Amino acid sequence: MASFRNGDHEAAGRLVELFYPELRRIAAGRMRRERSDHTLQPTAVVHQLYLELVKIKALRPASSDGADEKAAFLGLAAFLMKRLLIHHARPLSRRAEKAEVPDLPGPDSFTEHSLLEIDDVLGRLAAINPALRRVVELRVFEGLTREEIAREMGCGTATVPPLWNFARSWLEEALAGAPGL
Repeated sequence: MASFRNGDHEAAGRLVELFYPELRRIAAGRMRRERSDHTLQPTAVVHQLYLELVKIKALRPASSDGADEKAAFLGLAAFLMKRLLIHHARPLSRRAEKAEVPDLPGPDSFTEHSLLEIDDVLGRLAAINPALRRVVELRVFEGLTREEIAREMGCGTATVPPLWNFARSWLEEALAGAPGL
């Protein structure tokens, strides 16, 4: 992991090889939330992930003694998979724009237009407090538990529910007033 953090492209390949079963499981979980006629398969998502990982030039040094390196790598991989699926869902003419999609009513009910509106709403939520958007992403995109979210954010488990409750209420109100959603 230290080599990968320093930009070693071969280390990225070794990490993918080492954690391939877990990465494939994460990809399969993500694919279950996608539309039924999706053209990507979990294996292809993991292969695309590898191509994204080798583009990384360097990462910040580990903040721990290395005990959480596996969790950090798998979290990064899950985040990159989410971005890959979002990128793949966009038409070629719109792929330069950034859009992040929470798993709110159901992925089949969203249109391309509504995805951009959701990204805008999440951006407004982050302007209130970036931790609110992060909690939503970890809970909705990653499917993490309260304890896992607290560990990922470096806070206590008692901090997560108020953030989640506020973010959920705020998003429900914001999305209720958004046209096209």
